[in-house]
Amino acid sequence: MNGDNEVDELEREVDRIRSNIGELVRELNRRRHEAFDLRLQLRHHAGRVVLAGATVVVLIAGGIALALARLRRRRSIRVRVGRLREALRRIAAHPEHLGERGPSVSRKVAAAGGSAIASVLGKRLAKRLVSG
Repeated sequence: MNGDNEVDELEREVDRIRSNIGELVRELNRRRHEAFDLRLQLRHHAGRVVLAGATVVVLIAGGIALALARLRRRRSIRVRVGRLREALRRIAAHPEHLGERGPSVSRKVAAAGGSAIASVLGKRLAKRLVSG
C-alpha cells in the first residue's frame, strides 16, 4: 500500500507540474502576441516613439544646417583669399613642383585592375602548386 500512495502522490505532483507548465506557456504566448502587436506597442509607448522621431528629425536638420554653414564658410571671400595665399606660398617655396601632376584617374583605375588580375592569377597558381 505504501508504494501505491507514493505512486499516487507522484502522479498528482506530475499533474500539478503539467498544469503549471501549461499556465506558463499560455502566459508566454500572450506576452509574445502583445510584444509583436505594433498597434498595442505604439499605444503603450506613443510618447517615446514621438520623442525618438523628433530626435531623428533634429539630428538630420542639424547635420544639414552644419553642412550648409561649412559650405557658406568655404565659399566666403576671406577663406578663398586665404587658400590662394597658401597656394602662392607653396609655389614660391617649391617652384619646381608647379608643373608636376600625380597619376591620372585612368592610370589609377588601370593599376587597380592590374593588381586585381595579378592577385587572382597568384591565387590560382598557389592552389595548383598546393593541390599539385
